[in-house]
Amino acid sequence: MRTEMAIGMTAGGLTGAGLLIAGIYQRNRIAASQSWLQTTGTITGGSVATECSNDSTGYSVALSYGYVANGVTYTGKRIGFSRRTYARKSRAQSELDRYPLSSSVIVYFDPEKPADAVLVRNYPDSILLIVCGIAILGIVMAGLVWDFLNPAV
Repeated sequence: MRTEMAIGMTAGGLTGAGLLIAGIYQRNRIAASQSWLQTTGTITGGSVATECSNDSTGYSVALSYGYVANGVTYTGKRIGFSRRTYARKSRAQSELDRYPLSSSVIVYFDPEKPADAVLVRNYPDSILLIVCGIAILGIVMAGLVWDFLNPAV
């Protein structure tokens, strides 16, 4: 039973730490992107992509846009810092509808790496990752304290 508990605590600790690190990383990217330069771009293509796995189907937006940074033409493909996957095709279509073909958009790009660009500089799930990571680490710590205070005979 001790081995199973150690495996569970290790897995939980790694999961919690991973979520926490991912959330902090995304928050730092968002903060850094606030100083990125902006330019006007044009939507050049878009579609709803179907992503199938063994037990589910999801839908995401595949988008492309052109923009000029420092006199060089680039093609961007990211809306934000993460790719959102929707359970319903209509939700992905609603997001795609915000970017009609040939429409103008504001493109935010990294002045040090102009090919690194997004249309939206936020990541609403980053706080959720941080909270979940802290919660899981808290549960693991509580389990370790419990185990320390109640040793097996």
